Amino acid sequence: MFGDPFVPPVSDGSGHDRMLLRRASALLQQAGFVVKGRQARGPKGDVLTIEFLIDDPTFEPHHNAYVKNLAVLGIDATVRRVDPVQYKARVDDRDFDITVERFGFSTTPGDELRTYFSSQAATVKGTQNVAGIADPVVDALIDKVIAAETRPALVFACKALDRVLRAGRYWVPHWHKASHWIAFWDMFGRPRPNRAMRAGCPRPGGTIGQGRENRTAG
Repeated sequence: MFGDPFVPPVSDGSGHDRMLLRRASALLQQAGFVVKGRQARGPKGDVLTIEFLIDDPTFEPHHNAYVKNLAVLGIDATVRRVDPVQYKARVDDRDFDITVERFGFSTTPGDELRTYFSSQAATVKGTQNVAGIADPVVDALIDKVIAAETRPALVFACKALDRVLRAGRYWVPHWHKASHWIAFWDMFGRPRPNRAMRAGCPRPGGTIGQGRENRTAG
């Protein structure tokens, strides 16, 4: 925690990064899991299973790539899509293995951090602390953030909190897009080629404009 901050691994983008798969396999072996019959089994012979809980089919393609690589490691991973009501109930009860959440915070965080990361929020049903984080160190750092009287003190406390949360491995980066796409219909335009335009003053001979039918000025 006091060395380099935890940074999630970055794949080669191929969808089947052999180097990362070898690292993951080594970590499973260190934890006592052995692959038997293409299934990762613990010391007691139980199969390692993971269920991804979602309520929107939009996220299924993102999960399927993840599930495919987990299967290579012998992990029995599945995607469970439920209706929004059941999803809300299960998330509120923390009845899931992994789910998708996106958090957004202001540039001056404060008391709202308690509902996301505090031990007190972990005991309350339906809070934003969906991971059930209950760590006295996190609680103390949240208090430091709230009590900060200067901007440098606030930034320092927030960085310390970020480092502790990273070390807890509560999240797995899913996907990210650095830009926002906006679709629009450009319904306005002008005829091509542009027609010559003239000022609306009478021409010699008493006509005005350049329409198909010249009008008499009077």
